[in-house]
Amino acid sequence: MKYGKSLKCILLIALNLLLVNSQFIDLIGSQTKTYYSKQNHSYNWIWNEYLDAPDSIFGSDIAHFGSSFGPFHNKTELYNKLYSIEENFPNIIEIKEIGRSYLNNSILVVIITNELSTKNKNEFFLVAHHHARELITLENALYFIDRLIFDYIEGDEEIEHILNSKRLHIVPSLNVDALDMLHLRSDQRKNLRPIDEDGDGTIDDTEMLTGVDSSDPDTTIGEDKPGGVDLNRNYPYEWGVQFGTDDPSNEIYRGKYPLSEPETYALASYVRSYNFKAAVTLHAGLATIFTPWFCDPEAECPDHELYSEVGEELESLTGLDFVKLTYNLTGVWLDWMYGGRGIFAVNFETYRNSSSDNLWDWSNPPANEVMGNCENVVYPGLKYMIKFNPPELNILPTENLTTIPTTEEVGNENIINFIVIIGFLILVKKKPSKLKYKSQVMK
Repeated sequence: MKYGKSLKCILLIALNLLLVNSQFIDLIGSQTKTYYSKQNHSYNWIWNEYLDAPDSIFGSDIAHFGSSFGPFHNKTELYNKLYSIEENFPNIIEIKEIGRSYLNNSILVVIITNELSTKNKNEFFLVAHHHARELITLENALYFIDRLIFDYIEGDEEIEHILNSKRLHIVPSLNVDALDMLHLRSDQRKNLRPIDEDGDGTIDDTEMLTGVDSSDPDTTIGEDKPGGVDLNRNYPYEWGVQFGTDDPSNEIYRGKYPLSEPETYALASYVRSYNFKAAVTLHAGLATIFTPWFCDPEAECPDHELYSEVGEELESLTGLDFVKLTYNLTGVWLDWMYGGRGIFAVNFETYRNSSSDNLWDWSNPPANEVMGNCENVVYPGLKYMIKFNPPELNILPTENLTTIPTTEEVGNENIINFIVIIGFLILVKKKPSKLKYKSQVMK
């Protein structure tokens, strides 16, 4: 091959530079940011999507907006936005499917990092939208993604350092099936696994969505509500003890067994494949910061002092109240992440309108207040959490953690990826008529 020897030499030089001089990576990262910042992107930032968003609407806003969800994101818009991010920013964004929902919709994770930096990186995890009607949490997650990218390409040194040294995994919507039906039932909480809630032997939960009587023996429409299982009662830690419920008609029905739902199973499988150090889940309906335990709020967890320090700092940054839960919950994500996996996990409840008797309005701000909630409440707290490096925790996790890939293994994989990228770019330069680099999709 004409370029064989020179290509081999260049790859060896690149590898040596990678291993002995981290400044080489910083230089490439700076050039990447400069390239991005000079592009006239077709990508539409979320704050532009919310320009001229309407004020509060009488009744349920989402019902008024219909299937478009107004400025909120329905399923199609979510997918389009995430893949647009990946197309426009391929060196810092990767989209993966972690699994499928009950209705076979993709559950996507956004991975944000400087992919050219092969340092051993701490892993951070964020999941939003466990509960269908808490749609503000999806918007919170999308704003967080956009803001990180925007600040990175604009030269924010703090964000640059984070993306060079950490890998952020963000699941904007776990309850993705709900993104096709919330305008029809805005108080929906659970997933959409069909359940015979009235015990008549027929599952007719679609009646509430279609308004048409099904083939059941009665003439009443809507005995069974759509779905399902409360995804945030379906995790293994303390599942099935006295504070859970096995009543399918209950709004906090825990499911038939731990991780019975494809959504929670997909998330748990993904979490178990990484060595996450810190994690956050976003909920709504309160305006609080919660830390373990939910299963026994009066008990101090083994890392109580650390959680108290972080909780007070988060309260100061977000304006959310750092409080203890006043009742017991079991099978929840927070306790499983901490007690089961040994991860420093926190629960943000990002919004509450306690003056409303409408469950949608209770959990979601008017559309013209969404960006304010994202920017002034949620973003400061999440930024603190991605900068936070927890010390070794005192908790003894209940699950076996020995199958997690080591940071050394991840680092070696990144080195290989870097070599492939260098070789690919060299070939592109030599034969531009036959190969196209992915970034050409930028406008």
